[in-house]
Amino acid sequence: MNNINVDLLTQVIGHYPLQGTIKEASPCVNGHINDTYRLSLAPESGPNQELILQRINDHVFAEPEKVMHNIQEIAAHLRQKNSAYDCDIISFMPTKDGRSCAVVNEQYWRLCHYVPNSVTYDFVDDSSLLYSAGYAFGQFQSMLADLPMDRLYETIPDFHHTRKRLDAFFATVDKDPAGRAKEIEEDIAFFAEHRELACQLMDMQEAGILPLRVTHNDTKYNNILMHEETGEPLCVIDLDTVMPGLPAHDFGDAIRFAANTAVEDEPDLSKVGLNMGKYREFTRGFLQACSGFLTEKEIETLALGAITITIELASRFLTDHIEGDKYFKIHRPNHNLERARCQIALAQDMLGRYNEMQEIVMSSAQG
Repeated sequence: MNNINVDLLTQVIGHYPLQGTIKEASPCVNGHINDTYRLSLAPESGPNQELILQRINDHVFAEPEKVMHNIQEIAAHLRQKNSAYDCDIISFMPTKDGRSCAVVNEQYWRLCHYVPNSVTYDFVDDSSLLYSAGYAFGQFQSMLADLPMDRLYETIPDFHHTRKRLDAFFATVDKDPAGRAKEIEEDIAFFAEHRELACQLMDMQEAGILPLRVTHNDTKYNNILMHEETGEPLCVIDLDTVMPGLPAHDFGDAIRFAANTAVEDEPDLSKVGLNMGKYREFTRGFLQACSGFLTEKEIETLALGAITITIELASRFLTDHIEGDKYFKIHRPNHNLERARCQIALAQDMLGRYNEMQEIVMSSAQG
């Protein structure tokens, strides 16, 4: 437990109705936002309790109470329905005084039980795991489809408002604070060419054509706990960005992450493209779990969601590059430019395969 402040963790644990002392504590390093620890708590008698303790990053989430309110709302909704699901969502213990998290030294901490026999994946080639990931996120949509939107906060305003994202991008291009825009005119032209296409989903939502749903907004498959032996999805985790949104955004972000033939910052663009086999398996799983409640228009726009989210993220990377790398951490010169170009290349491949993507969606929706 070197370099871990066990006294602090013990103080946090003291806010919960638990008995025992911390015998082991180790950091979980696969998350990039919050500080997460796996604890083994030894009571006076009986087996140890395996727990996950997490500090909410209040620099990223300025109002942790709203984050926890949303998580509590979806958990309460599912308890009220009293239905059994083969893939659950993570839930957190209440403190001794019934709060959703403990506040220690002006920091927000939450606690949950460790899910046994679980594993997460940062890279997946197994088609059955892609199907499982699609099923998990599809079921997340399905089991929360009847939750009224007015019960949830928008924890990150305009998170996927693509028109506002692109407006901000072009405003940054005009200002060119780091003097970099003139060197990337071809990249900028891509966004000008596809600006209206990328804004269609938000235009449709604002026109009432697409309804708001409960969305996860971080649908990477490493946010699913899977059974280490069977590969079945056990639990959807990392619910900090749960808020009203569009299923096409969740579907699209998952595809952008899961079905790219290269890593997100691959500098060799010849390696970048859409893996149609992975796309097909994720789509099959997603629609197997949630096609029963999605409208025809929502299903028709899923493939567009993949293109939209990829363009949106590319614009965010390129915005940061033009601003001088203020937001995303970089590990080498022009790292954000490489990230942006990788996403542009992926979006271009999706645009060329759009009809095939649509055919897979529609055939999967028909069973």
